[in-house]
Amino acid sequence: MNCHSKPCNKRLNIIKILSNNKWGLNQNTLGNFYKSLVRSILDYSFPCLNSFSENNIKKLQAIQNTAVRSILKLKYDTPSNIVHHEAFNKLKLLTVSNRLFELSERYVGTGLSHSIPLVERLVKEYKEGFESRNIEYPTPLCNCYLTISSYFPET
Repeated sequence: MNCHSKPCNKRLNIIKILSNNKWGLNQNTLGNFYKSLVRSILDYSFPCLNSFSENNIKKLQAIQNTAVRSILKLKYDTPSNIVHHEAFNKLKLLTVSNRLFELSERYVGTGLSHSIPLVERLVKEYKEGFESRNIEYPTPLCNCYLTISSYFPET
């Protein structure tokens, strides 16, 4: 279990308890609890989560799937693709990997649009080395190529 799964799992238990019918909370309220209690951990630490292995991302996705099943009262054996579809349609939740991608794009785009020196320097170095290197370990910038390209059109 990675360093983010543990606090997420603890907070997931709160979601499970609050999802019980006796509390009378609606799906929207429970979805907001999830976003505040669990997804906030992922959002805060997205720069390092982008370098997580696929297996660790799957663990975090399993936590989100469990929360969605509790909130929407879906059966335990509901297939993941249906859980993801329902999560997006009813709770406006992206999959964990899509959320990390969205946050990376937003971070790089905002950094470039506001001329943040560190982001500009990282992107410049990334672009200079992009063609000449074999990317063995992708960085968050690798996911943002389209955002980067829109600020630095090919010459």
